[in-house]
Amino acid sequence: MSNFYLEYYKQINAQKQIENLAKKYKNKKIVIYGAGIMTKTLFENFDFSKLNIIAICDNKYKVSSEERFFAYKTINPKELITLDYDVIFVNLRKNNTFINKIKYRLIINSKNENKQVKALIEPTWQFLIKQVIS
Repeated sequence: MSNFYLEYYKQINAQKQIENLAKKYKNKKIVIYGAGIMTKTLFENFDFSKLNIIAICDNKYKVSSEERFFAYKTINPKELITLDYDVIFVNLRKNNTFINKIKYRLIINSKNENKQVKALIEPTWQFLIKQVIS
């Protein structure tokens, strides 16, 4: 399965998207939501060193966990209410569903309710067109 994701990320030029995020969010504190095979594939094959990632968030982590994900601190979604960050990038198969869940269930009515929540990697329009015509 990880080869599937790797090929997908190569097709949509994930490294270029990561580099663009690094420029746009320079010096911003970033949380990545999702610590499954998709994110593992990204971290194993692409360079995230220019992003200021302060935590990886996933339901599988306990509150105040000492566990690490590629040397990054891990947090439980409940910790998004109080953690100091600037943006959350979601990397899951159902990004839009989780973006809305984070915005309207997890961080609403908290000090972080106005923080940006976005997809980490987006399919390019060229990729989408190829999918439609093939």
